[in-house]
Amino acid sequence: MANYADYLAHFDFEVVFKDSKANANADYCSRAPLPTTVNQVCLQSLVEGEGAGTDEFDHFVLHQIKQLPIRAEAIARATRKDEHLGNILKLLESGQDLLRHGFKSPEANYTTAANCLLFEHRVVIPPSLRNAILQDLHAAHIGIVKMKGLARSFVFWPGIDAAIEHVAKSCTECAKHAHAPVQFREHHWEYPTAPWQRIHIDYAGPVAGNMLLIIVDAYSKWLEVRVTKSTTSAATSRILDNLFATFGAPVILVSDNAPQFTSAEFKNFLMMSGVKYHKLTAPYHPSTNGQAERCVQTVKDALRAMSTTESTLQSNINEFLRQYRKAPHATTGASPAQLFIGRDLRTRLNLVLPDDLHTKISEKQKASFDATYRKFHQGDLVYFLSENPRMDKWIVGEVVSCLGDLHYEIEFHGKRFKRHIDQIRSHEHSPDRGNTMGAAEPDRVVGDGINCGAPRRTRFYGQAQAQSEQPQTSRRTPALPATPVASPVPAIPAPAMPSTPRIPRRSQRERRAPLRFSPE
Repeated sequence: MANYADYLAHFDFEVVFKDSKANANADYCSRAPLPTTVNQVCLQSLVEGEGAGTDEFDHFVLHQIKQLPIRAEAIARATRKDEHLGNILKLLESGQDLLRHGFKSPEANYTTAANCLLFEHRVVIPPSLRNAILQDLHAAHIGIVKMKGLARSFVFWPGIDAAIEHVAKSCTECAKHAHAPVQFREHHWEYPTAPWQRIHIDYAGPVAGNMLLIIVDAYSKWLEVRVTKSTTSAATSRILDNLFATFGAPVILVSDNAPQFTSAEFKNFLMMSGVKYHKLTAPYHPSTNGQAERCVQTVKDALRAMSTTESTLQSNINEFLRQYRKAPHATTGASPAQLFIGRDLRTRLNLVLPDDLHTKISEKQKASFDATYRKFHQGDLVYFLSENPRMDKWIVGEVVSCLGDLHYEIEFHGKRFKRHIDQIRSHEHSPDRGNTMGAAEPDRVVGDGINCGAPRRTRFYGQAQAQSEQPQTSRRTPALPATPVASPVPAIPAPAMPSTPRIPRRSQRERRAPLRFSPE
């Protein structure tokens, strides 16, 4: 009944009750076959289909016959009828060796069982039944791999794998419902040669009522996350403009096909900013922009785990970026901060380092550092800048303490001043220990604070007026070739300048040989 229902389903008919006496059409089981009909049915092949000269009933009969399973007896008969396989079967039945008759593998390995040819454990199917076997293997549309696995357990003929692939690939129903091909997981992007050369951008959200613009550098994996309420082209352009002002314009910008990235306004912004190429991903293929998509998922997972709210959104993003930029990346093996800005970010995790490590590093730096600056000690008298227009430019003070390598605390009339080494000059009455620049000072003070140069204000120089008329040849005395008798020193009044010759002050700096580069 199911076969009749399937057959009648192809027609538009109306069921009308008729008495058996008025019904002249006999059913299939009681119909007397005519000789012409029998011959036409017998001539039809199970594979070739219906031919000319058959009516609808003959088509129905052939359809029913095709649904019958193919048995071993039918295979044996078809094998004996086939010219090629029948010859092999006869040779094997007579005990002949197939190799001596010119047969090669796999035909040389055929055997017989129940009037059928076998290849190993599989039945060799003659050409007349191969299409029927293929349709039987493909009845459930199980795919090429499973069809081959099923065929290798039962049937064989030369080229069966290619025939199975052809049947499966030419099936229209399988093509309609086929899955997508295997995805290429590793999308190839050429690795940049410098930071910020190619960036990937994408929007994430909404997160706590806001949208997040994700920007990732393809070279260093440096990540930027900017919070925004709007995702329009204008808002996106403003955010990127701030980033370009900080890091510069990239060469390549990669984005998806969102409206804010494909608008004319955004393209004009990139052109005016100096971005050379704007590359868009394929529609409905987000893995092309996998750099940004991966960072979008990472940021959203981190903020979700931190129980982010609208009030804590920015602080949580900052905490995430501090950790993300400091941690080594799996692809590069280095932290994004190290590759992007050339150093690691300092966070509160640096507080766990012991002081001994800092001491060792400081000692190592000091050992390799050649100090060329001047040094003063506690109790030294020095000149220092007053920085007061109502006082002299240089005033005398006493070094109280050293505040570092380059800063000192100086006492003057009960007050203390902090001065840099560049704001301090050595005093004549104070031995210059380690001073490397005293010999080059232009204003020399000798004796009791008398200035040997041009006259200055006399608030702190008591005898400057008495020496204003003194000949200037006294400083050039060592250079004169004359004898001591011809020296102009005796002409100077005794109370004003002592006749004892002054000993020039020499620098006490230790001179070291230059360290020259050696390839060894």
